[in-house]
Amino acid sequence: MKTFFRGLAAAFLASLLTACPETTVDDDFGLKPAVLNAKDWDGAWEAVNDDDEMKFTVVDTAAGVMVVSEPGKKDDKPIEFKLRRAVAGEKVKLLFAVARERGGKRAGASLFLMREAEEGVLYSWMIDHDAVAAAIKAGQLKGVVKPDKDGAHSHLESTTANYAKLLEPQFWNWSEPTCLKRLKK
Repeated sequence: MKTFFRGLAAAFLASLLTACPETTVDDDFGLKPAVLNAKDWDGAWEAVNDDDEMKFTVVDTAAGVMVVSEPGKKDDKPIEFKLRRAVAGEKVKLLFAVARERGGKRAGASLFLMREAEEGVLYSWMIDHDAVAAAIKAGQLKGVVKPDKDGAHSHLESTTANYAKLLEPQFWNWSEPTCLKRLKK
């Protein structure tokens, strides 16, 4: 199983090399910022079935911003996540995780779907880039698709219609979630 951080690193590498399909969004993608409780997020996490450790640090609770890093790695490049509500209300705890390399200059951020951390466990899903590109071309999602010989490069607009539509199952790799568990202090 791909780890969350490796999947994220692969998405960034792909976007830099433009050799794979990708989907990007602006930093305001999602209904509103998720208000984070640092005690639920801060600390060491690891993907189930993997020994790679990640450190989550909430840097702005009201704006839903945290930084994820891999302590002890020489080439560690912290990733900034802006967690934003995917649905209205508090019962469904799905968040859009808008991710970019900390201090990165590239236009557009990568997008993941995440269930809020609960009892030291969280799940995330990677987006299906091909399904997003097809939906944009069909007028089901608002955005732009730039064709490329190695796959479409899509950019989704930040609209409430996109947020609702994007929660449909065809847009996420539901059968391959990443499960992260919080490590005991």
